[in-house]
Amino acid sequence: MDHRNVLLVEPGYKSIHPPLGLMRISSWHKKIGDKVDFVKENPEPNYFGYAAPKLKRSYDVIYITSLFTYCYVQVIACIREYQLLFPHSKIKVGGVLATLLPHLIKRETGISPHIGLLSEAEKCPPDYSLFPKLDYSITFTTRGCVRKCRYCVVSKVEPRFFVREHWERDIAPQHKKIILWDNNWLLSPNFYEDVSKLKEIGKPYDFNQGLDCRLFDEKKAKLLSQTKIQPLRFAFDSPSHDGHIQEAIKIAKKHEFSDIRVYVLYNCEEAYDTPEYFYNRINELNKLGAAVYPMRYRPIDSIHPHWISPHWDKDVLRGFKLIMVFFYKGGIIKKGRDGFLRMFGRNPDEFKRKMKKINAYDRALWRRKNEKRRC
Repeated sequence: MDHRNVLLVEPGYKSIHPPLGLMRISSWHKKIGDKVDFVKENPEPNYFGYAAPKLKRSYDVIYITSLFTYCYVQVIACIREYQLLFPHSKIKVGGVLATLLPHLIKRETGISPHIGLLSEAEKCPPDYSLFPKLDYSITFTTRGCVRKCRYCVVSKVEPRFFVREHWERDIAPQHKKIILWDNNWLLSPNFYEDVSKLKEIGKPYDFNQGLDCRLFDEKKAKLLSQTKIQPLRFAFDSPSHDGHIQEAIKIAKKHEFSDIRVYVLYNCEEAYDTPEYFYNRINELNKLGAAVYPMRYRPIDSIHPHWISPHWDKDVLRGFKLIMVFFYKGGIIKKGRDGFLRMFGRNPDEFKRKMKKINAYDRALWRRKNEKRRC
């Protein structure tokens, strides 16, 4: 059997994690003897020790991944670039954007992308050699989620909920910690078995997509408190979480979890998602002593990164963005009741006034700077 030359490409969008899909594809091709190169377009400095290879004259197959739909411009530009550079190579496109908007990929590039997971690669561990300075392992214990939230892409990208066998094979001995990307781990029939494995592995770990507060209880809290889960994450995205998130935080604090973080979706299409409802959620979480991680929503079929919900005021939205960029490291609203009230106000109306004021102040500064440049 002739061995092939394979090129893996991650487009030039920003990403805080390496491309897990391409890492699995790399292991799959190396396992059958193929030679693999990996390219990250416009990488950030110190991108986990990534070193750009010297590209070969030709490749038999090129895989290009995609991330969120609002990364559309970078992904299309990347595909076209490699179509020009390697006109005789077979180019395959996959990932989240490709799965959600395959017709746009086809229209712009002529390529019919792969939709969903690549089953052959899914069975392989990630190729961590692509990122020598990465200090954590990445895995899933489960795929998919039985909940069909309208604002979530999981049911489109991973429509079937299933357990991944032997996920511990994805853990590299040289890595200090583990990041798990499960969409709803607490639904897993293997939950207690997974906890035993994590205790045996003994490394700090993080379910960074969050745990379902509706399924969190005293028994699970006690078990997890005996492991090295860091931090404990939940979400307060919709009214369906109200009451459950408060109880989950109280249970977690009872079991001495000190680092509790809660994702809060905002700028959503749902009628309930207004600036007033957003303020009430982050205020409630702050009172409970949890750190808040606001997550700005974009529609799953939109390619526009600056999309604004019809239920949100654009000035409030921009003022809040400025606050998060300039005053909160890592985009997390930390504990501290007095600081929270000073920054965001004591009620929804005060919150909106403060955000609009910040936006207006920034706009005025911008205008004055432009006037000086003209002079």
